[in-house]
Amino acid sequence: MAQPEFDPASVIGQHYEKGMLPYGGRVNCKGVITYAVSRDQFDEKMRRLGSI
Repeated sequence: MAQPEFDPASVIGQHYEKGMLPYGGRVNCKGVITYAVSRDQFDEKMRRLGSI
């Protein structure tokens, strides 16, 4: 079964204790997600880094 696509906008402001966010992001000192990265943003960054 395929996992649903990760939507960063739907998780911002939620409490997070599962370890790392799927594609990166930021959690404040209280464990609340303040920034999350989508798969498309992650893939684009990795593509740019690979071209260096």
